[in-house]
Amino acid sequence: MSQNWRVIAPGRREMTGCIGKLIEGLVSGSATGLVPLLALPVSVHSHEDLDVLPGENVEDEEGDISCTKRSRKTALPQNHSSKAARIDHHDMHEVIHLGDSSRVRSLSNMPSEIHSRIFACLDDVMDVLHFSLSSRYFWAVGLLRIEEHVVCSLAPWAGEPIICIDDRCDPSNYPSGLLTPEQATEVRELNQVFDLNSFSIKNSYKRVGGLSLSQKLQEAFLEYESHYPMPELDRVEITMGLKPEILEFYPRDQTWILRNLTTKEFVRGEAIALRKEFIHGPQIDVLGFAEILISRISWSDEVEKIGRCDNVARGKWAGHRFDITSLSQIGCEKKFDSWKDVSNEILRELDLMISEETGDDWRDQLAEQHQKSATSAFSRYL
Repeated sequence: MSQNWRVIAPGRREMTGCIGKLIEGLVSGSATGLVPLLALPVSVHSHEDLDVLPGENVEDEEGDISCTKRSRKTALPQNHSSKAARIDHHDMHEVIHLGDSSRVRSLSNMPSEIHSRIFACLDDVMDVLHFSLSSRYFWAVGLLRIEEHVVCSLAPWAGEPIICIDDRCDPSNYPSGLLTPEQATEVRELNQVFDLNSFSIKNSYKRVGGLSLSQKLQEAFLEYESHYPMPELDRVEITMGLKPEILEFYPRDQTWILRNLTTKEFVRGEAIALRKEFIHGPQIDVLGFAEILISRISWSDEVEKIGRCDNVARGKWAGHRFDITSLSQIGCEKKFDSWKDVSNEILRELDLMISEETGDDWRDQLAEQHQKSATSAFSRYL
């Protein structure tokens, strides 16, 4: 059986790296890169239907899921508050001088609203960054625009049809309606990339990963600062401001869920995690949302048997649309009864796949192995 399993988003012509065998995608962590592709930052929605809340566990009646609403304004960190104060001070300064018709008007003397409109006209985020670095005041105005760019770059696969494939599967056998004729041709060309007997390779797919937009901005800032040194406090403030997705958008104190937007089903992170301490916001150690996806979106022409599951390569969710979001994002909605919690159903499927080889206590075994490896890795730095 080929080991060239990978996840693709045909609509974006993008793919992940190879995850190895399917069992490796379930227990080795090779699929964890899927999470940032789907995890929506707090209070930012990329679909119109994100206001629908999965409510209680209608499958096993485990009780209500508590949910709270979080205002983006109340979630702003301190550094944003200080920048807002700079902008307000600038506008007050403008009011004082409005009656002075002899005052020479310049770009810096214009109201902050005009400055915000100028920043909004800059499509290239690097232009926004360089303009922002021209003064402390323009940094205060420009940071909001930088944040918009960074937020828009997050969760690029949220709401996109995705499927985990091997390079031997004929695209004509994919789930009905997933690929257009053009996309089917592109997938065939993609498969040829891994065929050593192919001498004509054409690949329109791009591999996802690499530096995030935030990291690229940090690199650009360090390059700028190497030519125009600035005080340590300013350097730290700017560096922190360029990491919004880490500092603000994926809080660990909230409940995160994986949603199948196609079937209106969801999986709770707290239900699938091996240990509570393994949960780090949308990212969960060892067994998390990425592994759940691999268990359900795989597709192949060949039978793939894992444990007591006769064929996992005909995934129930192959070609569906997903996102990972927090309950605070979507609030408590009246439409919750149209969603189904399948957390326990999926856990039973995983048990069939994994328990035969590792035993019925496979969850404890995986958790202990992870904790031992983490302790060993930490001890090497002591």
